[in-house]
Amino acid sequence: MKMRTATRMTAGLVLSLAMVFVANCGEKQESATGARSMIIVYTSQDAKIVRDGTEIPAKVGMVVKENDVIQTTNGKVDLQTRNGSAVRIREYTTVTVANLYGEGNGDTTLRMEHGGIMASVKRTDGQENFSVVTPTAIAGVRGTTFTVESEEGLPTRVKVLDGRVAMKPRVAALESASEEEIQQDEELSQLSDLAQQQEVIIEPESEGTLDEAVEAKVQELNAKYEDAQADEAQRNEVEQTSVVELRELMTTEEKPAVIVTRAEITTEEVTEQRTLERATIDETLVSRVESGDQEAIEQMQREREQRQGEILDQIAEEAESRGLKSEEQIREHYNKLETIHLHSGEDVIGAVIAQTGDQLVVHTPQGVRRINTSDVEYQAPNL
Repeated sequence: MKMRTATRMTAGLVLSLAMVFVANCGEKQESATGARSMIIVYTSQDAKIVRDGTEIPAKVGMVVKENDVIQTTNGKVDLQTRNGSAVRIREYTTVTVANLYGEGNGDTTLRMEHGGIMASVKRTDGQENFSVVTPTAIAGVRGTTFTVESEEGLPTRVKVLDGRVAMKPRVAALESASEEEIQQDEELSQLSDLAQQQEVIIEPESEGTLDEAVEAKVQELNAKYEDAQADEAQRNEVEQTSVVELRELMTTEEKPAVIVTRAEITTEEVTEQRTLERATIDETLVSRVESGDQEAIEQMQREREQRQGEILDQIAEEAESRGLKSEEQIREHYNKLETIHLHSGEDVIGAVIAQTGDQLVVHTPQGVRRINTSDVEYQAPNL
């Protein structure tokens, strides 16, 4: 095997599931070539950005930079790019902005350690690629809406609401080498071919998961490779092992590496999609927000609140039209029933069908209610 002397890229660069957009939001200034940027358009109180080891409370109008880590607990963070692509970082999620589309770079990569995201990606340029990487899988898109979920002990799950998403196993050994290095190195070239052969296209209202055996093996090999980063000889050894073990696994498994099944699109996901797609801010206003214009930030908040209100009105109207008048009917329709306990002591029984901003929409036997999240003490399944 040939020893590589070229500088390696960051090992975590590719933990991605594809989407498009955003600018090179490091310390570089935007250029006339049309570099993108990513800004926070909504955030809850508990979300934070970790930048260069320092925790910063996430706030509306903040520009997100490469290598920033976004962490949420009980709340969410919504991000938007100039061209209208949007990402929602869901509760209890950690995402690193590994790469941003910009001058000389056609990729945006989000590395999701755990949790969930929804992305609504608009493709405006043939050079733009968007991907989300989990510990075991890569999903790439060009103009679509999809979700990604990854939790320890559970398979990575990619669900497509519209458009198409390419999904394949993540091979960490390929992430720290350039295309030229991969082509010139026999083991890396074989690894690349193996991963590419397992790529599948997920269509709308479908979801993809990795085969259980493939997921376990990929996770094992990726962990070994990342542990060997400091020693090139060990890295080379892991690369050779990966080629042998992945080839054996993928040629003997009766199932494909990525298993695609039909998926139900929930009311909550429809609401999230509508919010991401319809509550986006135009490019001119985004540009003003990027520059720190406080008036523009306030205008953005007003416009989003207005559009979110319109979306919730539509969701509530659609729910009312279903005529669900009992707890059993609500449970059967939404496949769930919850108790929302308010600080006032009131228990609201029903199904949370939407959350936009700081408001919940709850379908109860008495009708559809809106509840401010600040009024909620806890939510629990009604068994």
